[in-house]
Amino acid sequence: MNLIQNTILTSLPANRKKTPSGWISFNAPCCVYNGETADKKKRGGLMTSADGTVSYHCFNCGFKSSYVIGRKLTYKMRQFMGYIGIPDDTIKKLAIEAMREEESDIKYEKKKFITFNRKNLPNNTKTLDTWLEKYTTGTLSDTEQKSIDNMLTYLSSRGIGPDWYDFMYSSSKVWDVHQRLLIPFYWKGDVVGFTGRMFEESNGVKYYTDVWPGYVFNMDAQDWTRKFVLVTEGPFDAITISGVSILGSEINDTQRELIDGLGRQVIVVPDRDAPGEKLINQATEFGWSVAFPDWGEGVDDVAEAVQKYGRLFTIQSILKTTEKTKLKIDLKRKMYG
Repeated sequence: MNLIQNTILTSLPANRKKTPSGWISFNAPCCVYNGETADKKKRGGLMTSADGTVSYHCFNCGFKSSYVIGRKLTYKMRQFMGYIGIPDDTIKKLAIEAMREEESDIKYEKKKFITFNRKNLPNNTKTLDTWLEKYTTGTLSDTEQKSIDNMLTYLSSRGIGPDWYDFMYSSSKVWDVHQRLLIPFYWKGDVVGFTGRMFEESNGVKYYTDVWPGYVFNMDAQDWTRKFVLVTEGPFDAITISGVSILGSEINDTQRELIDGLGRQVIVVPDRDAPGEKLINQATEFGWSVAFPDWGEGVDDVAEAVQKYGRLFTIQSILKTTEKTKLKIDLKRKMYG
């Protein structure tokens, strides 16, 4: 544990609790600053690791921030530290300390070796193939059978085949995973997290994600003969075009390092919304390319394009509309936001 991580942990609310997956949950302090009502259901989640990494995610207003040892203290992390009551002068001192660490040769060596520790999937998690086998033999409970029916209906509605990825399901009711299609996250063959997508319309959180900060989805499945890598926001987008997903619309330092480390042209395919505009900003800053395919009215992301036009056409439309220079990117970005 380093000084920054220790300061954050000792400043958390006293009524915090530890979840089975390792998250520290407490009433999120950020909501009132982001236009939401005060959280009273412990929807703020903090994850730490032995190397000093800290990741915060509010499951109410969506505010996220992270700190990776050997990197600068980001603006959002400084915001979070202020939200939990750390004095401004302390934050400034820690920011200076983080800059010193970044410049340290020892920290530089640590940055070169990025890894993610294993995580356990929810209880009773099995591959979709296993559940389908039980389905055909009539050995599922009524509740399980209904869930599998709904899951297959959801995949079909997205134009995604059940064999396109190693999809999973769990009958566990923790985090409502029994109502979610599970997508396991792999790193060098090990499961290092997962996301669960609600497959029925609900007032609950659409995605529940448990993964280490800095993770890039689908790196293990990349076609190494490609001269480019397609970067998407959501995991379904990445699955449909064999790309990678940053699991959101903001790229952190570790994700950038991993993607740049592939050593090929990086093409970002943002969603057609305001968060997509932020992603374009980052891509331009990093010197990455951005694609602006015209998929017509009502098609807002890659998965929807694949559903309407097919995988081959979608990938071709991305490659044909890719811009590399900041000037051309700025000229085309008016269709976003």
